[in-house]
Amino acid sequence: MKFTIITVCLNPGEALARTMDSIKEQTYKNYEVIIKDGGSTDGSVKYVPSDFRFRVIYGDDKGIYDAMNIAAKEILGDVVLFLNAGDTFAGADVLEKVSEKLTSLAMKGEYIAYGDTFSLLANTLVKTKAKITPVGCYNNIPCHQATLYSAGLIRSREYDTSYRIRADYDMFLDCFFNKKAEFIYLDMPICVYEGGGFSENKKNRDRDKAEHEEIVRKYIPLKTRVLCRIRLILTMQKLRAVLAKSRLFGGAYEKIKRAVSR
Repeated sequence: MKFTIITVCLNPGEALARTMDSIKEQTYKNYEVIIKDGGSTDGSVKYVPSDFRFRVIYGDDKGIYDAMNIAAKEILGDVVLFLNAGDTFAGADVLEKVSEKLTSLAMKGEYIAYGDTFSLLANTLVKTKAKITPVGCYNNIPCHQATLYSAGLIRSREYDTSYRIRADYDMFLDCFFNKKAEFIYLDMPICVYEGGGFSENKKNRDRDKAEHEEIVRKYIPLKTRVLCRIRLILTMQKLRAVLAKSRLFGGAYEKIKRAVSR
């Protein structure tokens, strides 16, 4: 099994070094890394290892998802993971463990394998729901950096660049509702998520909400959407979102969430 790890960047500075070092430390060595650089001028590309498995694609792009699409056209692996500059693997043996689990399942169709995320902002492990459901798709999908796609899914369609923040959400829901991909919970930490990026910027919150609403309307029936909204209101979702990202309360919140979901 060969992994393709895609990192897109533009002037990421030393954040790129952290990501590249994390990949180099993997005990499983059958991988390729595609770095799509949008024209960095900060010298950060120097952090890309001199290793045949690491390839840099230079050139302009129209944003994060366009850069991902450009890189995806070059994949040679069987399983694809997008790891942003600054994000890292949760341990040196992540790819080895994922390979063992997926090989044991002998997957024949297209699939998405996903795991848990360690949030640096909240300084805690964020557990992912073990089962993906239509209700769960409304507001609780795995972190993109903890989601591994079989290569066929990535080759079959591009990220929709009309979405500047939620194109990965759109891709995930399309795979669930339309492509009927199989979803596999790996029950292990996959990545350490730096957070604080473009999608979490305060000035982008209105666009984020608008894109979320447009995407759920495409895939999720009205009755399910209404039930989800009522559920989020009753469970004080806005307050929970603040607590989940808080360095002070994030850990306690995650412990309570796990206890309640048992």
